[in-house]
Amino acid sequence: MEELQQNQKLSVPLLSASLFRNSNFLYLWAATLFSSFALAFFMFSQTWYIVKTLDLEASLGLVFLASSVPRLIFMIVGGAVADKFPKKNIMFFSNLIRAILVGSILVWLLFGHITLYTFMLFALFFGLADAFFWSADGSILPELVKKDKLTQANSITQMTNQSSLILGPMLAGVIIKVGDYETIFIITIVMLIISAILVQYIQMEAQKGEQQHNKDMLTSIKEGILYVKQSPFLTTLLICSAFLNFFLIGPMQIGFPIFVKTVLHGDSLHFSYLEGSAGGGMAVGAILVAVLNIRKHRGWFCIIMLFLSGVSFLLLNYTETLWQALLAASIFGITLAMAAIPLMSVIQSTVQEDMMGRVMSLLMLSSMGLIPVSYAGASLLLTLGLSVLTIMKLGAIALILFVLFVSLRVPTVRTFD
Repeated sequence: MEELQQNQKLSVPLLSASLFRNSNFLYLWAATLFSSFALAFFMFSQTWYIVKTLDLEASLGLVFLASSVPRLIFMIVGGAVADKFPKKNIMFFSNLIRAILVGSILVWLLFGHITLYTFMLFALFFGLADAFFWSADGSILPELVKKDKLTQANSITQMTNQSSLILGPMLAGVIIKVGDYETIFIITIVMLIISAILVQYIQMEAQKGEQQHNKDMLTSIKEGILYVKQSPFLTTLLICSAFLNFFLIGPMQIGFPIFVKTVLHGDSLHFSYLEGSAGGGMAVGAILVAVLNIRKHRGWFCIIMLFLSGVSFLLLNYTETLWQALLAASIFGITLAMAAIPLMSVIQSTVQEDMMGRVMSLLMLSSMGLIPVSYAGASLLLTLGLSVLTIMKLGAIALILFVLFVSLRVPTVRTFD
């Protein structure tokens, strides 16, 4: 019995150790580290500049909308491209384009005056680069890692992404407090270039099935849509993802900085703490998923975690001090990660390899499809005079009710094991 318990305790570290002997995974992990920190720096700086320097908090949703529209339009195209061409090359050029865009904003800041329309213009091109990068990034992991290691691999990469949400905003907040925006943009550019270089060191296997290259883009896209439609589980997951993001992303992205400014009466550091606590919770959730390695009743597990994330997001709106807000945001992050990562691993381990890019792009498309509407709706409600607390509460309540509806009326998700 003691020997069995010791083997069980060692199983998770051994699984992780095998991943760390995979050089391709290590290069992808390092590239993810640099790119996620770079984007965390840029997004935080851009958001705080609009809210604090331009004092245009009600217009913040317009910038998010500007990046979301091209991302939405070209996401499915990016998935088809990812299934036809080497994914690492797509990620390489996408990171370089992002670095050039941030460099252009830096030059504009040094020699001109940045306005809301400046950020909106560059957000359009950022969204276009994101459409291709995320389709490739979301589908490359199954080509580098064995299926039985996907849950651990996803947990590690997600933990890295969420760690950037902890340290990235905190570091950016400190730099803004003691320095300037130019320094953050320079660091962002360097990190994106390093990420692009690291991706090129990944050794990919030869492309399987030259017939994929001979198909036109429209045919490839139609095949991906048909593949998803034939799977009740994938179809239901896409619909759920769309509605969940509609209720959550707009109120959260637009609400957090305004909540800090108007409710907590904080500055850029307090904003970074709140975003960091949510990111830290997601990192903890990713670790817990890797350790628990849930294999049974995953449908119910994900439903419960989503329900708890809605409850914690609702409780955040009743906090009045910083520590209470940080605690609620942490719980929100933990439960959200514990719901999302197992589902991602299931998709990556069951979908055909030659369809992975298109399926993942459709998943991302569904999750982002209603985000522009969510941004616009949140901004419109602010313009009409609703408080940020009311908007965030409505989003949380809608999320809770939707999860309850899915658990009672959609057996495909509830019974998934």
